[in-house]
Amino acid sequence: MHLFDVIPQNLFSILASKNKYIYVDALFVLRKAFRQEMTIKKDDLVSMLVANLDEKMLDIDLSDEYENDGGEPVETSDNGVNLSGIAHLILRRLRETQWIDIDYQNDSFEEIVTLPDYSIKLINLLFSFTDENKKEYNSYVFSTYSALKTAFEEQDDSNNYNAFITAYENTVNLVDELKSLHNNIRRYHQALSQFETVNELLKGHFDEYKNIISDRIYHPLKTLDSVPRYKTPILRFLQRWLTDHSLRQRIVEQAIMRGRYKTHEEGMEDLFDKINYIMDTYDHLDGMLEEIDRRNSAYTRASIEKMRYLMNTDRSIKGKIIEILKKVTDDQNNENETLFPKLQEAVNLFQQGYIDDKSLYVRAARNTKLESPPMKLLIPQADNEDVLLREFINKVKTSYSHSRVMAFIREAMTSLDTVYSHEIALPDDEAFVLLMLAAIKGGEKNVFYKVEFMDGYVYNNGYRIPEMRFIRKGKINVG
Repeated sequence: MHLFDVIPQNLFSILASKNKYIYVDALFVLRKAFRQEMTIKKDDLVSMLVANLDEKMLDIDLSDEYENDGGEPVETSDNGVNLSGIAHLILRRLRETQWIDIDYQNDSFEEIVTLPDYSIKLINLLFSFTDENKKEYNSYVFSTYSALKTAFEEQDDSNNYNAFITAYENTVNLVDELKSLHNNIRRYHQALSQFETVNELLKGHFDEYKNIISDRIYHPLKTLDSVPRYKTPILRFLQRWLTDHSLRQRIVEQAIMRGRYKTHEEGMEDLFDKINYIMDTYDHLDGMLEEIDRRNSAYTRASIEKMRYLMNTDRSIKGKIIEILKKVTDDQNNENETLFPKLQEAVNLFQQGYIDDKSLYVRAARNTKLESPPMKLLIPQADNEDVLLREFINKVKTSYSHSRVMAFIREAMTSLDTVYSHEIALPDDEAFVLLMLAAIKGGEKNVFYKVEFMDGYVYNNGYRIPEMRFIRKGKINVG
């Protein structure tokens, strides 16, 4: 069956007209009336349109409506266009496009408005796009587990069939939800390039991505509706159905009684297909969740990088002033002071500086270059090349070996049970490297000490190192 065998071909024409905003609002008013009243009287609906749309209806383009309405005029009053007349015009257009139909009360000629089933579904769909209320995530995994567990415990044939249908529909909805989540994360990732300020980026992340994607779907999937938690029992229940022939027969008989299948063979084949679909889906869910995790991590990483970029390249007036001042500083360092005098004519600028421990002048030591004959280049013999290469490799391997690092710490601790990093002598770069390697090895099992990192940094012979202490293992109560 084709789509337009079910719905009218001109159904969507009002959504492409000049007055599409008014028609959409009118459909939402119609939805409100449908939810409130069992029978919608036409006069009551006209009053609701006037009350809810009010001044919006004054913006309607009547020229377009005259062409579609056969030239029938709209009622007017002394103050201009009559709102009631516009409301009747809107209802006529909705009836022409078959969003609504007009019927009569059984005991009178009073007109009532009825809605076809496709109209109700489409209006609810359109309204869901604009609904700002936070929607809760449907726990599809837990619902599947609960339905199968209840059927297993009660051993009721009707419950088995209901559990089977519930498990299949929840699995289909779960896959759709995961695919929608994956595509939505990708959409928000691509939208990062459109943000021009940090505020826009934060609004897009916290007001939209976090509320709509992370809190509503992603977080429940990782916690409350955890797939690893319920996957094994779900597969166990389904495996029991596959191995229990009599149970499958009773489920199919229930389905035939409800008109789901015509023959036993058709029902058994469909039952096998749906059970295998559910089991295959849960077998592959881990891969889908990993792909979603990668996409979410990529989005988070891109958001942070974009935020850093926007913060470091401030495009506001403040940021532009900072860039100008940096340019002035660069010109002065390059002895090109043409920009600074021009800038002083516009604003009052002055330079300032400060003195710290790095500001003291240290006279550079002058070394006298001595002329000396060049050293003779030693050319190794061919038979000694392998020996020299092995010696070089062994020297590299043993320069910072494990035993040398342990010997360095033993020498630093001597008979002490604990020693602080600022107490260890660092006469040269080699000692500094050995200290860093000792700190890295502090978490290994085969060392005689452990390392505790403390707050802050210290200077040791010009080296800036973390404040830490080396404690001999077995000495717990070390101060």
